[in-house]
Amino acid sequence: MRKRVFAGIGMMLCFLGGCSHTPTSYEIGIKNLEEKNYTEAIENFQDAVEAEDHTAESWRGIGVAWTEKEVYDKAQEAFEAALDQVRSSDQSMKRDIFLYLADAQYHQKDYKGCLETCNTLLEDSREKDGFFLRGSAYLQLKEYNQAEKDFSRVIEDSEDYQDYLDIYMVYRDCGLNADGSVYLEKAAEIKPGDGEDYYQRGRVYYYLGDYENAEKDLERATEKDYPMAQIYLGKVYLTTGDAEKARETYEQCLDAEDLKAEAYNGLAYCSIQEEDYESALSYVQEGLKEEDSDEQPALLFNEIIIYEKMADYDSAKEKINEYLELYPGDINAVRENYLLETR
Repeated sequence: MRKRVFAGIGMMLCFLGGCSHTPTSYEIGIKNLEEKNYTEAIENFQDAVEAEDHTAESWRGIGVAWTEKEVYDKAQEAFEAALDQVRSSDQSMKRDIFLYLADAQYHQKDYKGCLETCNTLLEDSREKDGFFLRGSAYLQLKEYNQAEKDFSRVIEDSEDYQDYLDIYMVYRDCGLNADGSVYLEKAAEIKPGDGEDYYQRGRVYYYLGDYENAEKDLERATEKDYPMAQIYLGKVYLTTGDAEKARETYEQCLDAEDLKAEAYNGLAYCSIQEEDYESALSYVQEGLKEEDSDEQPALLFNEIIIYEKMADYDSAKEKINEYLELYPGDINAVRENYLLETR
């Protein structure tokens, strides 16, 4: 479950690229965190801790970097260290660290620990993300009434489609799609305004299985200059079995610089569906050239799957080892590695 990065890097001091002084390890760590160089950021923040420079913030930075690498046990250790160092008067940072800590516990399936952390957080605040995390933990523990109470606080007076989508995803992860769909139906009633709203409602319809309305809203979002809708439109076409139309949509996305990596990944899916694995591999490799850190995990994982489908198990094993060095906390990759090793 990855709802959102709770307070982002902005809580820490900004890295001042124009400063005349030599940047500290802490400042370099912030810059690397912003640029998604997580391994380097961890090293920088560790140096800052040793130098006793912004110790609480540095531990927090280490935790955020491990979170992004999906290594949640180390993230938890860092957030607990940050809580030991943070000033009692700095309530904003404490709330932020508690949210990250609860998220790390949730990812490790320590749902009771997540509950306790959220309870502490919610004693002094009414953080929407705190209610979301606590509700998610309650749902995993099959305390359905408690989960519904917390989720009702998340969506109270909310016209943010993402709130409803996030809750649905938790229900889906628990195998409770029908219960989660209730939240999607509520989201579909929200009147969209700008292109992003139509994009989000299009996603809502997609998960409801209402592909006709999903297509209409995503097309409307595109007309309102929200390019990301094209990527999801391609997904709708793939789901409904129209690989040709999906391919046309993804090819159009190649004209947008910030959508290229996702478009290449979409084209790879089209080729996989058509069992043209050579083309699929070529698209993945083109996508990787874009060096899009957000899309890289999906592209690298699809590269592994394609090699498997090509029966090139040696290449698949080599690629999954490389993948796990970058993303050691990816449970799906660990499972896939086990399957490859047992061949």
